[in-house]
Amino acid sequence: MLDVKGALEDFKPIDLESIEERTGELPENISEAIKLFNRALEDALSKNEDLAIIGLRKAISLDPTFYEAMNLLGLCFAMVGKERAAVSAFQQVIDADDSSIKALEYMNKLQGLDDVVEEDAVKPVKRKTKPKRDVENKPSFLANGLKAEDTSFFWMKYIVGIIIGVLLTSLIWYMVPTNKALFTFEKIETIDPTPELDEEISLLNERIEKLEEDIRKTKDENLKLMDDFQTYKQWVELLNEANKEYLNGNYVQSAEILYNTHGMAIPQSLTEQYEQLREKVTVNAAERLYVEGNSIYNGNYSRDFSVYEQALEIYETAIFYLEGDTVSFMPALYYQAGKAAARCDQKQRAMELFESVINEYPNSSYSSYASTRLNELREGRDISGS
Repeated sequence: MLDVKGALEDFKPIDLESIEERTGELPENISEAIKLFNRALEDALSKNEDLAIIGLRKAISLDPTFYEAMNLLGLCFAMVGKERAAVSAFQQVIDADDSSIKALEYMNKLQGLDDVVEEDAVKPVKRKTKPKRDVENKPSFLANGLKAEDTSFFWMKYIVGIIIGVLLTSLIWYMVPTNKALFTFEKIETIDPTPELDEEISLLNERIEKLEEDIRKTKDENLKLMDDFQTYKQWVELLNEANKEYLNGNYVQSAEILYNTHGMAIPQSLTEQYEQLREKVTVNAAERLYVEGNSIYNGNYSRDFSVYEQALEIYETAIFYLEGDTVSFMPALYYQAGKAAARCDQKQRAMELFESVINEYPNSSYSSYASTRLNELREGRDISGS
């Protein structure tokens, strides 16, 4: 059984500043992915698994080889009960590379494979006893041959055999002249060199080396083709499933499928199809999430902290889906998310969201509301209003 809490404690934040001191400034996508990973780890430790999942997905999209982030994403899926997604994340790491030992351990524990006990114990083996020779029931001549031999006569036979062997050896030695060997071999002193043969052998060796190199290249190309085909097949299945959910009006589920790719690079031939589907899905999914978040936020008459936190997670997912897009309800989305963040004690995030409304949508009616809420937070007061 996977101890998610214990496994989560194995993860440590990455000291980006220390790394860049040693190696120089990292590429922007790598640096941003590390920041998202560290923030997601804090969210996961604070039991904000949904926020952690959103951040980890974005980190992996920036750096598809960020296998530590994939492992943490799998743990977060396990924490929220999405076992199938967790197994898929761990399997992606196992198929890919170095962090696969940890991923395999998590997946086996998640599926309960570490509790399996070998049932085939070692059983004692009965040795077959050698049957006694049934001498009495044999014919007389065979029975006599099978009986134990007399010891004194047995040794006498061996002594006589040795003496006869010595006599025969002496007779052969006497008959063969001492200056002539029994067997002679003709020694060839020199071998005539054949330059033509040497040249032919050299050419053959060169051809063999070239063939071996061609075989290695062909093998590598075949392995790459197999990997590309497998990736293409997975993407086709993913796009078909996402499109099916979209056609059924399940926009949020469709968006989750499109973004839950575990860092798989999309094949060039499917990029256009992916982008077309993503443009249709994300705006609809974000709008559904915005409405759902408002319903939860406005229905929180008791001003329960955890309810505001739930609404914030939904707003944040909608914002993530709309990254790079412009929609009419975007200022309202940022403003509502800022209020939810302020009321679940995430003041820093609330200030960032209010500043986004002011800076990006200065002409909207929500800009003045956001300025008022921002000033209240800077003065250390709770925000007013509903």
